[in-house]
Amino acid sequence: MKTNKIFIATSLIFLSSVLLYLIAQRFTGASGSSIINPKGEFPEEIVTILKNSCYDCHTSGTQNIMANFALDFKKWDQYKDEKKSQLLIKIDEEVSEKNMPPKKYLEGNPGKVLTDKQVELVTKWAKEEATSLSK
Repeated sequence: MKTNKIFIATSLIFLSSVLLYLIAQRFTGASGSSIINPKGEFPEEIVTILKNSCYDCHTSGTQNIMANFALDFKKWDQYKDEKKSQLLIKIDEEVSEKNMPPKKYLEGNPGKVLTDKQVELVTKWAKEEATSLSK
């Protein structure tokens, strides 16, 4: 009987710890310092745009596994320059074609829509950064 109570108590502590960890990951995943500006590579105006419109899906700890697989800004520092260049080209394409953020996501998050000026800034930055990484 005492063994069962200890097992239940231990299990509850473990599950609570896991839950708290996941909650912490969710809240720090989109605003943690390690992803706001990887190694200081991103200009501040780009960081602001990405943080508002991209990090909700494209950072580790979020629930969008497909988006994380495609691009995870939290892992940006781990990507090799060739991969970064490819991702930047893809960012340019997807943002300029207004495929990102996706319409379905924007339906529930209208404040995440990129303005024409933001699209211009992100695509210009992505092109320039991809070119500099390719040299």
